Amino acid sequence: MTLWYENDTPCIAAHEFPAALIDLACSRDLEPDRLLRGTGIFMADFLSASLIIKPVQCYALLRNIQRLMPASDTAFLAGHRLFPGNFGPASTALTQASHLLDALQTLENYSALLSPLLQPRLSLDSDFVYLYWQESCEASDQGAFLRDMLMTAITSLSRQLYQQSLPWEYFLPGELTHPEQYSVNWGPRVYSKRHITAMRLPRELATQNTPMATTSAATIAKRQCEVLFKDKPSEGFISHIDQRIRRSIPGHVSLESLAQALEVSPATLKRKLKKHHTHFQQRYDNVRKELAIEWLTRQELSVEDIAARLHFHDSRNLRRAFKRWTGVLPSALSASV
Repeated sequence: MTLWYENDTPCIAAHEFPAALIDLACSRDLEPDRLLRGTGIFMADFLSASLIIKPVQCYALLRNIQRLMPASDTAFLAGHRLFPGNFGPASTALTQASHLLDALQTLENYSALLSPLLQPRLSLDSDFVYLYWQESCEASDQGAFLRDMLMTAITSLSRQLYQQSLPWEYFLPGELTHPEQYSVNWGPRVYSKRHITAMRLPRELATQNTPMATTSAATIAKRQCEVLFKDKPSEGFISHIDQRIRRSIPGHVSLESLAQALEVSPATLKRKLKKHHTHFQQRYDNVRKELAIEWLTRQELSVEDIAARLHFHDSRNLRRAFKRWTGVLPSALSASV
Protein backbone atom coordinates (compact mmCIF):
# COMPACT_ATOMS: atom_id res chain seq x y z
CA MET A 1 0.00 0.00 0.00
CA THR A 2 1.26 3.49 -0.89
CA LEU A 3 1.57 5.63 2.23
CA TRP A 4 0.98 8.95 0.47
CA TYR A 5 -0.55 10.49 -2.62
CA GLU A 6 1.31 12.92 -4.86
CA ASN A 7 0.13 15.97 -6.78
CA ASP A 8 -0.43 13.86 -9.91
CA THR A 9 -2.16 10.93 -8.16
CA PRO A 10 -5.85 10.45 -9.12
CA CYS A 11 -7.29 10.34 -5.60
CA ILE A 12 -9.98 13.02 -5.17
CA ALA A 13 -13.61 12.36 -6.09
CA ALA A 14 -14.78 15.45 -7.97
CA HIS A 15 -18.21 15.30 -6.32
CA GLU A 16 -16.65 15.44 -2.83
CA PHE A 17 -14.11 18.14 -1.87
CA PRO A 18 -14.24 20.08 -5.19
CA ALA A 19 -18.05 20.13 -5.13
CA ALA A 20 -18.16 23.02 -2.64
CA LEU A 21 -16.16 25.15 -5.07
CA ILE A 22 -18.11 24.12 -8.17
CA ASP A 23 -21.49 24.53 -6.48
CA LEU A 24 -20.55 27.98 -5.17
CA ALA A 25 -19.50 29.12 -8.64
CA CYS A 26 -22.66 27.74 -10.23
CA SER A 27 -24.81 29.49 -7.60
CA ARG A 28 -23.28 32.76 -8.82
CA ASP A 29 -24.24 31.93 -12.43
CA LEU A 30 -20.64 31.39 -13.45
CA GLU A 31 -20.41 29.51 -16.74
CA PRO A 32 -19.14 25.94 -16.09
CA ASP A 33 -16.90 26.07 -19.16
CA ARG A 34 -15.09 29.13 -17.80
CA LEU A 35 -14.83 27.66 -14.32
CA LEU A 36 -13.42 24.32 -15.47
CA ARG A 37 -11.17 25.60 -18.27
CA GLY A 38 -7.70 24.11 -18.05
CA THR A 39 -8.60 21.72 -15.22
CA GLY A 40 -9.32 18.59 -17.25
CA ILE A 41 -12.71 18.40 -15.50
CA PHE A 42 -15.96 18.42 -17.48
CA MET A 43 -19.35 19.20 -16.01
CA ALA A 44 -20.93 15.99 -17.31
CA ASP A 45 -18.20 13.93 -15.63
CA PHE A 46 -18.60 15.90 -12.40
CA LEU A 47 -22.34 15.25 -12.34
CA SER A 48 -21.79 11.53 -12.96
CA ALA A 49 -20.33 11.24 -9.42
CA SER A 50 -17.66 8.87 -10.74
CA LEU A 51 -14.84 11.23 -11.74
CA ILE A 52 -11.57 10.91 -9.78
CA ILE A 53 -9.18 13.82 -10.23
CA LYS A 54 -5.64 14.74 -9.22
CA PRO A 55 -4.58 17.39 -6.71
CA VAL A 56 -3.05 19.44 -9.55
CA GLN A 57 -6.52 19.62 -11.09
CA CYS A 58 -7.91 20.88 -7.78
CA TYR A 59 -5.24 23.58 -7.67
CA ALA A 60 -6.17 24.61 -11.23
CA LEU A 61 -9.83 24.79 -10.15
CA LEU A 62 -8.85 26.95 -7.17
CA ARG A 63 -6.91 29.33 -9.42
CA ASN A 64 -9.94 29.68 -11.69
CA ILE A 65 -12.23 30.34 -8.73
CA GLN A 66 -9.92 33.03 -7.39
CA ARG A 67 -9.61 34.66 -10.81
CA LEU A 68 -13.32 34.54 -11.69
CA MET A 69 -14.63 35.23 -8.18
CA PRO A 70 -12.08 37.66 -6.71
CA ALA A 71 -14.36 38.92 -3.93
CA SER A 72 -12.87 38.83 -0.44
CA ASP A 73 -15.57 36.48 0.87
CA THR A 74 -15.19 33.67 -1.71
CA ALA A 75 -13.05 31.33 0.42
CA PHE A 76 -15.35 31.82 3.41
CA LEU A 77 -18.48 31.11 1.36
CA ALA A 78 -16.89 27.92 0.02
CA GLY A 79 -15.96 26.90 3.55
CA HIS A 80 -19.54 27.23 4.77
CA ARG A 81 -20.58 24.81 2.00
CA LEU A 82 -17.90 22.17 2.60
CA PHE A 83 -19.18 20.14 5.57
CA PRO A 84 -21.03 17.87 5.97
CA GLY A 85 -20.85 17.73 2.16
CA ASN A 86 -20.95 14.70 -0.13
CA PHE A 87 -18.37 12.53 1.63
CA GLY A 88 -20.47 9.41 2.19
CA PRO A 89 -20.00 7.77 5.60
CA ALA A 90 -17.41 10.39 6.56
CA SER A 91 -20.15 13.04 6.37
CA THR A 92 -22.29 10.95 8.70
CA ALA A 93 -19.36 10.50 11.09
CA LEU A 94 -18.93 14.28 11.22
CA THR A 95 -22.56 15.20 11.77
CA GLN A 96 -23.31 12.40 14.25
CA ALA A 97 -20.13 12.87 16.31
CA SER A 98 -20.68 12.55 20.05
CA HIS A 99 -18.66 15.75 20.61
CA LEU A 100 -16.54 18.15 18.60
CA LEU A 101 -13.27 16.42 19.43
CA ASP A 102 -14.75 13.22 17.99
CA ALA A 103 -15.54 15.10 14.75
CA LEU A 104 -12.04 16.60 14.63
CA GLN A 105 -10.51 13.15 15.03
CA THR A 106 -12.60 11.97 12.08
CA LEU A 107 -11.32 14.95 10.10
CA GLU A 108 -7.72 14.06 10.93
CA ASN A 109 -8.14 10.33 10.32
CA TYR A 110 -9.77 10.83 6.93
CA SER A 111 -8.09 14.04 5.86
CA ALA A 112 -7.21 12.53 2.47
CA LEU A 113 -10.95 12.57 1.78
CA LEU A 114 -12.20 15.57 3.77
CA SER A 115 -9.24 17.94 3.32
CA PRO A 116 -6.93 16.50 0.64
CA LEU A 117 -4.99 19.72 -0.04
CA LEU A 118 -4.43 20.97 3.51
CA GLN A 119 -3.45 18.68 6.36
CA PRO A 120 -5.16 19.09 9.76
CA ARG A 121 -3.11 18.06 12.80
CA LEU A 122 -4.74 17.72 16.21
CA SER A 123 -2.84 18.42 19.41
CA LEU A 124 -4.25 18.37 22.94
CA ASP A 125 -3.11 19.50 26.33
CA SER A 126 -4.94 19.70 29.65
CA ASP A 127 -6.64 23.00 28.78
CA PHE A 128 -7.03 23.27 25.02
CA VAL A 129 -7.62 21.44 21.77
CA TYR A 130 -5.40 22.77 18.97
CA LEU A 131 -6.02 22.21 15.27
CA TYR A 132 -2.98 23.05 13.15
CA TRP A 133 -3.18 23.36 9.36
CA GLN A 134 -0.20 22.44 7.21
CA GLU A 135 0.67 21.85 3.57
CA SER A 136 -0.46 18.44 2.40
CA CYS A 137 0.39 17.81 -1.21
CA GLU A 138 2.50 20.69 -2.48
CA ALA A 139 3.77 24.10 -1.55
CA SER A 140 1.04 26.00 -3.39
CA ASP A 141 0.16 29.65 -3.88
CA GLN A 142 -3.42 28.75 -2.93
CA GLY A 143 -2.44 28.19 0.70
CA ALA A 144 -4.20 31.26 2.14
CA PHE A 145 -7.43 30.54 0.24
CA LEU A 146 -7.43 26.92 1.41
CA ARG A 147 -6.67 28.00 4.98
CA ASP A 148 -9.58 30.43 5.08
CA MET A 149 -11.88 27.88 3.47
CA LEU A 150 -11.01 24.98 5.79
CA MET A 151 -10.96 27.00 9.00
CA THR A 152 -14.36 28.41 8.07
CA ALA A 153 -15.59 24.88 7.38
CA ILE A 154 -14.62 23.77 10.89
CA THR A 155 -16.18 26.88 12.42
CA SER A 156 -19.39 26.19 10.53
CA LEU A 157 -19.36 22.47 11.42
CA SER A 158 -18.95 23.20 15.14
CA ARG A 159 -21.87 25.63 14.94
CA GLN A 160 -24.00 22.93 13.29
CA LEU A 161 -23.08 20.37 15.95
CA TYR A 162 -23.91 22.59 18.94
CA GLN A 163 -26.47 24.89 17.32
CA GLN A 164 -24.48 27.88 18.53
CA SER A 165 -21.14 29.57 17.89
CA LEU A 166 -18.13 28.36 19.88
CA PRO A 167 -15.34 30.66 21.13
CA TRP A 168 -12.65 29.49 18.72
CA GLU A 169 -9.37 31.39 18.64
CA TYR A 170 -7.58 31.69 15.31
CA PHE A 171 -3.85 32.18 14.77
CA LEU A 172 -2.52 33.25 11.38
CA PRO A 173 1.04 33.78 10.15
CA GLY A 174 0.77 37.18 8.44
CA GLU A 175 -1.31 40.32 8.26
CA LEU A 176 -5.08 40.03 7.80
CA THR A 177 -5.83 40.92 4.19
CA HIS A 178 -9.58 41.42 4.76
CA PRO A 179 -10.17 41.97 8.50
CA GLU A 180 -13.90 42.47 8.04
CA GLN A 181 -14.33 38.96 6.56
CA TYR A 182 -12.49 37.31 9.44
CA SER A 183 -14.61 39.25 11.90
CA VAL A 184 -17.90 38.34 10.20
CA ASN A 185 -17.08 34.67 9.67
CA TRP A 186 -14.86 33.84 12.63
CA GLY A 187 -15.62 36.43 15.28
CA PRO A 188 -13.36 38.72 17.32
CA ARG A 189 -10.63 36.27 18.40
CA VAL A 190 -8.44 36.33 15.28
CA TYR A 191 -4.72 36.92 15.87
CA SER A 192 -2.36 37.81 13.05
CA LYS A 193 1.44 37.60 12.77
CA ARG A 194 1.63 34.46 14.95
CA HIS A 195 3.83 32.54 12.44
CA ILE A 196 1.55 29.48 12.49
CA THR A 197 -1.86 28.51 11.12
CA ALA A 198 -3.97 27.09 13.93
CA MET A 199 -7.30 27.10 15.76
CA ARG A 200 -7.78 26.65 19.49
CA LEU A 201 -10.75 25.84 21.69
CA PRO A 202 -11.03 25.05 25.41
CA ARG A 203 -10.93 21.29 25.84
CA GLU A 204 -13.99 21.24 28.09
CA LEU A 205 -16.07 22.73 25.27
CA ALA A 206 -14.66 20.41 22.62
CA THR A 207 -15.62 17.36 24.70
CA GLN A 208 -19.17 18.42 25.57
CA ASN A 209 -21.76 16.06 24.13
CA THR A 210 -23.56 17.31 21.05
CA PRO A 211 -27.35 17.56 21.42
CA MET A 212 -28.32 15.74 18.20
CA ALA A 213 -25.71 12.95 18.05
CA THR A 214 -26.68 9.38 17.22
CA THR A 215 -23.97 7.13 18.63
CA SER A 216 -24.89 4.05 16.61
CA ALA A 217 -24.94 5.99 13.32
CA ALA A 218 -21.53 7.51 14.05
CA THR A 219 -20.05 4.12 15.00
CA ILE A 220 -21.35 2.46 11.83
CA ALA A 221 -20.12 5.36 9.68
CA LYS A 222 -16.61 5.13 11.15
CA ARG A 223 -16.49 1.39 10.49
CA GLN A 224 -17.57 2.01 6.91
CA CYS A 225 -14.80 4.59 6.57
CA GLU A 226 -12.24 2.10 7.87
CA VAL A 227 -13.27 -0.42 5.23
CA LEU A 228 -13.42 2.12 2.39
CA PHE A 229 -10.01 3.64 3.12
CA LYS A 230 -8.13 0.60 4.41
CA ASP A 231 -5.80 0.34 1.41
CA LYS A 232 -5.73 3.98 0.35
CA PRO A 233 -3.01 6.56 1.09
CA SER A 234 -3.89 8.57 4.17
CA GLU A 235 -1.98 11.81 3.49
CA GLY A 236 -0.29 13.91 0.86
CA PHE A 237 3.40 13.61 0.04
CA ILE A 238 4.43 16.88 1.73
CA SER A 239 2.49 16.01 4.86
CA HIS A 240 4.13 12.59 4.97
CA ILE A 241 7.60 14.10 4.63
CA ASP A 242 6.92 16.68 7.35
CA GLN A 243 5.57 14.05 9.73
CA ARG A 244 8.62 11.85 9.12
CA ILE A 245 10.89 14.75 9.98
CA ARG A 246 8.80 15.68 13.02
CA ARG A 247 8.93 12.13 14.39
CA SER A 248 12.69 11.91 13.80
CA ILE A 249 13.49 14.97 15.91
CA PRO A 250 15.45 15.19 18.25
CA GLY A 251 17.39 12.61 16.26
CA HIS A 252 19.54 13.65 13.33
CA VAL A 253 17.64 14.26 10.07
CA SER A 254 19.19 14.58 6.63
CA LEU A 255 18.13 14.13 3.03
CA GLU A 256 19.98 10.82 3.01
CA SER A 257 18.43 9.49 6.22
CA LEU A 258 14.96 10.51 5.05
CA ALA A 259 15.48 8.84 1.67
CA GLN A 260 16.63 5.67 3.41
CA ALA A 261 13.50 5.66 5.60
CA LEU A 262 11.34 6.03 2.47
CA GLU A 263 13.34 3.32 0.68
CA VAL A 264 14.26 5.57 -2.24
CA SER A 265 17.53 7.10 -3.38
CA PRO A 266 18.43 10.66 -2.35
CA ALA A 267 18.20 11.66 -6.02
CA THR A 268 14.67 10.26 -6.29
CA LEU A 269 13.60 12.07 -3.12
CA LYS A 270 15.05 15.31 -4.48
CA ARG A 271 13.07 14.88 -7.69
CA LYS A 272 9.85 14.17 -5.81
CA LEU A 273 10.31 17.23 -3.60
CA LYS A 274 10.98 19.40 -6.65
CA LYS A 275 7.84 18.02 -8.33
CA HIS A 276 5.90 19.28 -5.31
CA HIS A 277 7.54 22.74 -5.49
CA THR A 278 9.69 22.37 -2.40
CA HIS A 279 13.04 20.97 -1.25
CA PHE A 280 14.46 19.18 1.78
CA GLN A 281 15.87 22.24 3.57
CA GLN A 282 12.53 24.03 3.26
CA ARG A 283 10.69 21.07 4.80
CA TYR A 284 13.29 20.65 7.55
CA ASP A 285 13.27 24.35 8.44
CA ASN A 286 9.47 24.49 8.39
CA VAL A 287 9.12 21.59 10.82
CA ARG A 288 11.80 23.01 13.12
CA LYS A 289 10.07 26.40 13.08
CA GLU A 290 6.73 24.80 14.02
CA LEU A 291 8.31 22.79 16.83
CA ALA A 292 10.22 25.79 18.14
CA ILE A 293 7.03 27.86 18.27
CA GLU A 294 5.10 25.09 20.04
CA TRP A 295 7.86 24.53 22.58
CA LEU A 296 8.29 28.25 23.24
CA THR A 297 4.62 29.13 23.59
CA ARG A 298 2.96 25.98 24.91
CA GLN A 299 5.69 24.27 26.90
CA GLU A 300 7.69 27.43 27.64
CA LEU A 301 11.01 25.66 27.14
CA SER A 302 14.17 27.72 27.24
CA VAL A 303 15.91 28.72 24.03
CA GLU A 304 18.88 26.62 25.14
CA ASP A 305 16.75 23.49 25.51
CA ILE A 306 15.11 24.04 22.14
CA ALA A 307 18.49 24.61 20.47
CA ALA A 308 19.69 21.26 21.80
CA ARG A 309 16.54 19.44 20.66
CA LEU A 310 16.76 20.93 17.17
CA HIS A 311 20.49 20.21 16.77
CA PHE A 312 21.74 23.79 16.82
CA HIS A 313 25.26 24.31 18.06
CA ASP A 314 24.11 26.89 20.60
CA SER A 315 21.24 29.25 21.41
CA ARG A 316 22.76 32.04 19.32
CA ASN A 317 22.50 29.92 16.17
CA LEU A 318 18.88 29.08 16.99
CA ARG A 319 18.03 32.75 17.49
CA ARG A 320 19.59 33.57 14.14
CA ALA A 321 17.66 30.77 12.40
CA PHE A 322 14.41 31.70 14.13
CA LYS A 323 14.78 35.31 12.97
CA ARG A 324 15.31 34.03 9.43
CA TRP A 325 12.22 31.79 9.63
CA THR A 326 9.82 34.26 11.22
CA GLY A 327 11.32 37.74 11.07
CA VAL A 328 11.39 38.00 14.88
CA LEU A 329 13.52 36.69 17.74
CA PRO A 330 12.17 33.93 20.03
CA SER A 331 11.83 36.44 22.86
CA ALA A 332 9.27 38.40 20.81
CA LEU A 333 6.79 35.53 20.66
CA SER A 334 3.65 35.75 22.75
CA ALA A 335 2.90 32.81 25.02
CA SER A 336 -0.74 32.90 23.88
CA VAL A 337 -0.47 30.06 21.35
